[in-house]
Amino acid sequence: MRAHHARAAKALDVQVEPGTEFWGWAGRTLGAPARTAAGEPAWLRLVAAPEDKASGKLWDGALDAQHAFGDLDGHRPVLLRVHDALDDRTAYRAELSARVDEPVLSDDPILRQDLDLPTPGGRRSPGRWRSCRLPAPTASPCASST
Repeated sequence: MRAHHARAAKALDVQVEPGTEFWGWAGRTLGAPARTAAGEPAWLRLVAAPEDKASGKLWDGALDAQHAFGDLDGHRPVLLRVHDALDDRTAYRAELSARVDEPVLSDDPILRQDLDLPTPGGRRSPGRWRSCRLPAPTASPCASST
């Protein structure tokens, strides 16, 4: 994964910042802070899956969210570029996003149901999602699900 992460950084023309990497569940993802060629802070995430399983939320979630919601007026990082590679029947997707240096809003990956956000077709869908609004940094302004 580290070798493929380094290849993805080169393909996306970013420099990974040394000393900090974050591994996802079962070693399927690897993320690290990076800088673009222009020096802008970014985040490089690499996901790996068997070639025939390279689909679904883990694979397409960030790209689908970018197309559907954009940056939500600065409330989610912009997906800047995506780079796909294949090596020995394993697919790799690198996602380069703008880095957000704000604290984590929620440690729960499930979106809540009480915000009016646009759907992929551009329509508004009341009550389908929840946003976390921060008056000041806190551990988690989102209500926990029970």
